[in-house]
Amino acid sequence: MIPEVLDIAIKDIVTIDSNKTLDEAVQKMAASNLRTIVITDTSSYKILTTTQLIDFKLERVDHKTKLKDLGLREVKVINKSLNLINLLNQINSTEEYMVIVDENNKLEGILSYTDIINNIDPQMLMERQTLGNLILNYQAVFAYEDSSALHAVKLIKNSGNDAVIIKNNDEKAVGIFTSKDFINLIHLDCNLTQKISNFMTSPIKTLKEHSTIADALAFIRKQRFKRIIIENDKGYVTGIISQKELLRIVYNKWIELMKKEGSKISKTNEALIQTQAELEEIASTDYLTKIYNRQKFESFLEYEIKKLDRYENGIFTILLVDIDHFKKVNDSYGHLKGDSVLQEFSKILTLSSRKSDVVARWGGEEFIVLLPHTNIEEAILVAEKIRSTVEVHDFKDNLALTCSVGISQYHKNDTKREIFNRADNALYKAKALGRNRIEIEVLSCNV
Repeated sequence: MIPEVLDIAIKDIVTIDSNKTLDEAVQKMAASNLRTIVITDTSSYKILTTTQLIDFKLERVDHKTKLKDLGLREVKVINKSLNLINLLNQINSTEEYMVIVDENNKLEGILSYTDIINNIDPQMLMERQTLGNLILNYQAVFAYEDSSALHAVKLIKNSGNDAVIIKNNDEKAVGIFTSKDFINLIHLDCNLTQKISNFMTSPIKTLKEHSTIADALAFIRKQRFKRIIIENDKGYVTGIISQKELLRIVYNKWIELMKKEGSKISKTNEALIQTQAELEEIASTDYLTKIYNRQKFESFLEYEIKKLDRYENGIFTILLVDIDHFKKVNDSYGHLKGDSVLQEFSKILTLSSRKSDVVARWGGEEFIVLLPHTNIEEAILVAEKIRSTVEVHDFKDNLALTCSVGISQYHKNDTKREIFNRADNALYKAKALGRNRIEIEVLSCNV
């Protein structure tokens, strides 16, 4: 029998009125040891997560701010009578959590990707793929144990991950700093300049690369972890897969199984295929700006490097673009206006670029553009078009903005990091020289 969503939902939930403050919400979350809290209003529901808490902390949002004034969006509402198959057909959002209500819109529970995974029978999937085959797409983010907590928090914010693996000088993982750890850090009002080793969870539990998806599902059930850390036979961490990404893998396997049954392919199967396509798009797209996210951009960059490494005369450039003084926009106009500016800025980048270019949000107010078959001189023209367009653009509310651009060009045997670092250094120079300008890479003697 296929379970209904209420059968697998979390019914022991914590709620808070939207008129309460951010500080009161953090206290409740810490006291209940939860990563989320449901914010109730007269006609809707919202969920405060650790992802938002990280943003609020880094942007120094006043803890006395009322929850209703934080600009949180409403979450997806699911009727309690919906079954798991129908739910899979309807998933089309990046929401990690959904609220379950009855016919009278009364809150009954929360449904998470964890709940879905825990109710999928691994035997249905008939998977044989090992985790080692997947880790190239799910690289971990690392910080050294003597790094500051602020550094780790920024890594979480800019990478799009919700956890950082902490390693020692021998490159061995000694702990993990997660979004849940971040809640306690905020609640205790800790000094972010302290070493991350003071706040990490240690030791960590891992799975080997040769473990299967079935092993991973069993591991999640037993440990009740939000993510799986993968290590090789030498004990080095090689990747990390979240429950959300594991669920997408489960979808793939489920769809493969249904395809093989040919005569049994139904409307449900077609809906699952459509859902998978939508999930792939969601996983590649920045939710706010609707352009590619950092992870997808890096996959494009890796592909371009591998392709050009095979040719003698291959070339491309990247533009690293930063909105000047963006923090003042949030401080003076509020976060909703800041979000609007980021959306408008992404449109300018897209319209100022060519069809062959790849435009992505790198993190915060930084954007990045990949220009295939383009040298420095040609890239400067594209960058100038972007810079001048931003300078004269009407962002409304008497708001005038500028941007700075750093440019680097691919050179034979370059790595991703080397290309990006040169663009980053060029951007830093542009900002140091007064902003609203373009600077190109400075090559070292060994390039």
